[in-house]
Amino acid sequence: MTEQAAEPTGPRIPMPEKNPAALRVAVGRLDPGALAQFDHQWDEAMRQARDEYTLTPPRAFVEHWWSWVGVARYPQRLARFRECERIVSESDDRAERRAAATELASILAEAVAA
Repeated sequence: MTEQAAEPTGPRIPMPEKNPAALRVAVGRLDPGALAQFDHQWDEAMRQARDEYTLTPPRAFVEHWWSWVGVARYPQRLARFRECERIVSESDDRAERRAAATELASILAEAVAA
């Protein structure tokens, strides 16, 4: 009889420092395919910051990707997050959509508390 390995519950990587360079490294380790989106959004945030003389876009960018890494570094958390997103976007059941949206908020709160 072979023993099946339990799925790891710990993070795939430690939470990085909260800056664009460290977040980019983390995104590359978690999902290299997401780097193009990361880079595009960073370029757009910096363009908007220059055009509008505000630091809000780069700050929002860092907050977004900080949350993304916080979710993605736990495979089970990421899977549940994606399932909740699917429910919110596809379900015809209003109560189910609300419950999934509430769970998304909880997942995000847990992810950034790390």
